[in-house]
Amino acid sequence: MNRVGGRPRFEHWAAGVVGLTPEQVETLRLVAAFEVLLSRCEEARRRGAKDPLVTVSPKKAGGNSRACTRRMLGHLGYSASQRRAMHRLLAGSSSGWPGLLALFCSGGELTSPQRQYARRQVKSFMKIDSLGGG
Repeated sequence: MNRVGGRPRFEHWAAGVVGLTPEQVETLRLVAAFEVLLSRCEEARRRGAKDPLVTVSPKKAGGNSRACTRRMLGHLGYSASQRRAMHRLLAGSSSGWPGLLALFCSGGELTSPQRQYARRQVKSFMKIDSLGGG
């Protein structure tokens, strides 16, 4: 099923807006990483967070929250470098990149510079993967 409630599934949306092949989606373990961050956001919302996306932010979240997100992403088998690239790709960066999760949730489209940034993170991840670690 490619759509949920009229919206495309995250991995199909992300593949389309970033230009990922099905093989890249699989190598990135994109669905699993998305589910990790989504579960963290859902738990934050359940606990009353005003902006649940902050929970997974690499810069705005508190130290314990960042550590928890890193641990959970680490359970997916990422090296430290891969985990950082995936965290930036999905949750944003201090450079102003909002992250694919926030863009997907808001229904936003990627600008050309945002698409380039996302592709750089994917390229970085793939390079690390081809070198056998991080």
